[in-house]
This record gives sequence, C-alpha cells and structure tokens, in this order.
Amino acid sequence: KETIEIKVRNPNPAVTFRNSQWVEKGESVTLPYSLNGASPANSRMLLEVSRIPSVDISRRFDYLYNYQHHCTEQLTSKALPLLFVSQFKAVDEEEAQKIKTNVQEAIRQLYARQIPNGGFVYWPGNASADEWITSYAGMFLVLAQEKGYAVNSNVLNKWKRFQRAAAQNWRMPDQDDSWGYWQTGVQQAYRLYTLALAGAPEQGAMNRMKEQANLPLQAKWRLAAAYALTGKMKPAEELVFKAETTVTPYSSQNYIYGSYDRDEAMILETLLLMNRDQAALQQAKKVSKNLAEENWFSTQSTAFSLMAMGRLAEKLSGTLDFTWTWNGKQQPVVKSAKAVFAKELSTSPASGNIIVKNEGKGALSVDLITRTQLLNDTLPAISNNLRLDVKYTDMNGA
Repeated sequence: KETIEIKVRNPNPAVTFRNSQWVEKGESVTLPYSLNGASPANSRMLLEVSRIPSVDISRRFDYLYNYQHHCTEQLTSKALPLLFVSQFKAVDEEEAQKIKTNVQEAIRQLYARQIPNGGFVYWPGNASADEWITSYAGMFLVLAQEKGYAVNSNVLNKWKRFQRAAAQNWRMPDQDDSWGYWQTGVQQAYRLYTLALAGAPEQGAMNRMKEQANLPLQAKWRLAAAYALTGKMKPAEELVFKAETTVTPYSSQNYIYGSYDRDEAMILETLLLMNRDQAALQQAKKVSKNLAEENWFSTQSTAFSLMAMGRLAEKLSGTLDFTWTWNGKQQPVVKSAKAVFAKELSTSPASGNIIVKNEGKGALSVDLITRTQLLNDTLPAISNNLRLDVKYTDMNGA
C-alpha cells in the first residue's frame, strides 16, 4: 500500500476589479462589491481615498517590494518611491522602520556598484559604467540625502565628477539616425537635470543643448526641469512653449530604459517644478490612469510615477475630510493632512457596499479595489484588442 498526496490548486487566474469614482464636496458615492464564489484565502479588498488622482498605492508598492531582480536599475526603482511614501499616507512605526531599512540597504548596495571613475555599473562585476543608470542611481542618492538619509559625500563627489565630464564631452549625433538621436538627447538632458538636482548645474552644457535644433520632446521637458531647478524659469518656459504633454508609445528596446508612461511622469514633475500647478493636475490624471492599468508596467515607470505623484502631494495643500459606512455600519471619521487614505478591509461578508461622503472643500478620488481568485470561473468572456481564430485540419489542410 502506498499513499500519494496530490496537490490540487485553483487553476483560475487571480483578477483585480477596480471601482473608481470622483466625489465632489458635499456629495456621497456608493461602491458595491461581491466576492461570492471566491476563495477567501486568496482575496483582498482595499479602500483608497485621495485628494490627488489615484496612485493605486497598495498594489504598486506591493509590486516593488516583491520584485525579485537586483540589477542596479531595479535596485534603485524599488527604493526610490519609498522616499515619498509619507507624502501619500500616514505611516506607522513598523512600516517606517521597514522603509528605512529598505532605503539604507539600497544605498549600501549602490556603493558597491560604483567604479573608480564615479559611474555606476548595471550589474556587479561589470567593467564600464552605464550612463543612464549612473544618472538614475545618483538621482536616488541625492534625493535620499535630501530626505535625511546618510549618504557618503565621497560617493556623491565622484559621481558629480563623472556626470560633469560626460555632460561637457557630449555632442548631439547625426539626425539621420532618428532612433539614436532622440535617445542620446534624452540621456544628456536627464544627466543635466541630475546635476541641477544635486546643486551642481552644468550651465554651459545646458545652454549649448538649449540651442540645438529639433530637440526631442522628452529632452525638452527634462532640460526645462534642469533650468527650473536652478531658478531660471524663462529658458524653461521657452523650451516647452506649446510642447505636447502626451508621449506616443514606443518600443521598450532602448538603452534609456524608457516608456511613454515613465516620460509622462517626468513631464508631471517638470510642470510642478515650473509652478504650473493647474497643468500638473491635468497631467496627474494621465499618470494616475497609467498607474491603474493592468498591463505590463516596468519598475522604472512605477518609480518615476510614484515620485512625481509624491511631489504633487507634497506641493498641494489640503486635507482629507470624509465619512464612510460599510454595510450600514458607521466607520471612524477620516481627517488627515496626508494625500491618501488606504485601508485593507476584511473579505467577510463576501458582498455588500461602502458609502463615502466628502465633507471637505475639494473633490476626492475614491477607489474600491478587490482582488480575487474565483473557485468557479463565472466571469463573462472579455477581449481587449485580441482575437483568436482556431482551425483544426488534417495533414492535407482539410
């Protein structure tokens, strides 16, 4: 006799549903939910209320915390948004310690990835610096120092020397190679932005780049951010006069790790630096929409989007002020200076509704997010721009 245990797993995919509502002052909204037919152990329910467009904070931070790859880009992307968590929501002591530990560990690991010339490598053991990653890692270290973390001054000084030399030696390539032309332009503009952020602007290189004809859209916005950081708003305004704020999607196979959603988040940050708050709020809606989408999302896009939205939360004054009931039961009133209120709710009872009433002065974004794995797939068939044609034939095609 032999007993063999066979693991039986639920074959249905986990799905996420989002009910998003915009609630004006004095108004209320009802958000129904149903988890019937789902496995309670594999279900979650979250309520998020914010005074900025939603950043899908719970799902996005979970994604970064649990990301397993450790190249320098991913290492930086995981830690960068943690510098801005407190702008979104109240952080208890346990989470604050977790954030601090993660940021300090990222700083420590980045030290080991700096080579003698001051640049940063993509993988430990690489012999040459990656220019975009050098700018990205340096930006994180500068921001971490701004937020009160101890960052080795020798590491930063070596990085600035590398950046200055690269900025001074840069030349715009031949426009015949349009794919390479726009990438190298964005790379230089981003490098100049990081130097301005570090308080060491390379004004000569900035001015030379500004005079270049046919600067790529993303390069214009990054260079404008560099000028805004140095207090020079006139050249910043000239650069982006009538410039688009929407970026056309492009191939992810590029050496600046770019994507349209990351670039739109960079534009949001630039608008805030230029004190164009109304335009920034409109841009924030695009960034919010990008964050809420269920499709593939790179760690760098997530990081830049959360950083830009964190800066928006930092800049906009105001308070969260709302009341809410859960299945008819009154919950504690929420009054908070934070931009986002996020609360994980019990999945029992499996169905019901939540009513949120806005008692404050400005409009609120309300999101009820349910993630579930159905035991029996009762969902309707859905296709998003995808069609499958199936044919069964014999060897003769009949």
